[in-house]
Amino acid sequence: MAAMVSPPGALSKDKKRAILEATLEILREMGLSGLKMEEVARRAEVGKGTIYLYFRDKKDLLKSLVEERTWAFYREVEEVVRQKAPFFVRLEGLLKKRLAWIAEWRGLWAAVAREAMEDPTPWLKGLHQHYLDLLEELVRSGQEEGAVRPELSPRATAHVIAALGCTPQLEVEAYLEHLMEVFRKGVAP
Repeated sequence: MAAMVSPPGALSKDKKRAILEATLEILREMGLSGLKMEEVARRAEVGKGTIYLYFRDKKDLLKSLVEERTWAFYREVEEVVRQKAPFFVRLEGLLKKRLAWIAEWRGLWAAVAREAMEDPTPWLKGLHQHYLDLLEELVRSGQEEGAVRPELSPRATAHVIAALGCTPQLEVEAYLEHLMEVFRKGVAP
């Protein structure tokens, strides 16, 4: 039996992922002030020096974490938006993912972004624009399907969905249920 050989770059990709996952764990448990590179290395089961093979410093690590987790979320959203399913099924799936993503970060996202760079606003706006583009695509497809009123602006409706699906003030399931009701009654012809 031949020994298993990892494809080139697979081990380094796994180490980088382990470092990012360890960073997120520590942020969840101890917040930004508790994030120490020694602890990241210990949890990721790598040497402290290994972290610096992938990330220049703590700011670079945090910036990479935000980007990696955000783009992973956008890939999930893209899958939902492009499913062959009715508009409201896709909208609900998208909002479930959005609320889960918000719960995962529990208010840390903006703090991490601020720690990662002097003025994260343009960078965050750039990241957020991709989400808005996906929402706009969803709204347009809903209009083509006849599930969304044709006179609504897809761009403005995308911004409304983004704004409403962002900070649940109620328990998540109740919030989602109510949000879906608002959208069904508010945007359906």
